[in-house]
Amino acid sequence: MTKYLILSLSILVIACNGQKKSAVLKDSFEIIKEREQQSMQKDYSEIGELVSEFDFKVKTANIKDFEDGFIPWADLEKPDSDLANLDKKDEIVVSNKLVKIVIDYPLTNQYEFTLESENGFTRGQLLTEISKHYYLLYEEEEKTATIKTIPIEKRTTMYNRNETNGKYGIWGHDIADMDISGISVYKTKNGEIILILNIES
Repeated sequence: MTKYLILSLSILVIACNGQKKSAVLKDSFEIIKEREQQSMQKDYSEIGELVSEFDFKVKTANIKDFEDGFIPWADLEKPDSDLANLDKKDEIVVSNKLVKIVIDYPLTNQYEFTLESENGFTRGQLLTEISKHYYLLYEEEEKTATIKTIPIEKRTTMYNRNETNGKYGIWGHDIADMDISGISVYKTKNGEIILILNIES
């Protein structure tokens, strides 16, 4: 009788643990889905006037998946791999000498940095600098977080990056998950130029 009782309790505990894991997994997916939706619907009009937009495209021989011969984004994890084939990489896309770049995805608290260039900025320059700053902010997040990033090989319930509680509160994605497809250029009332990134994941 005791054996059967222990066996029944064990099965119940395993079943409860399975339900808890399933609930946690579902909750995590729902949270990420909700945040993705909020990110897509974010309104930047309060920054100022939208003065221009430009995209990032990479030439490819893979016309099976990309009929026009262009991948409509560039890699943030390894930008050098795309720079050689980046469409119009040397075109000046922002003529201003000083710009502020805002990174707010996938962050709870946004990261900002400024760039200066006498000749304005090309797609190639911006891709390189934005990638560099993603690495910097992810490093700073890890240093300031008490909840650390779970390594990919140890993620058991879901593949997405767990949320950490460092300076920026990164959630949902590693740098390897993300690409840049475009930039929107805003001008504030005092003439400051702010670049907002369109990040794909």
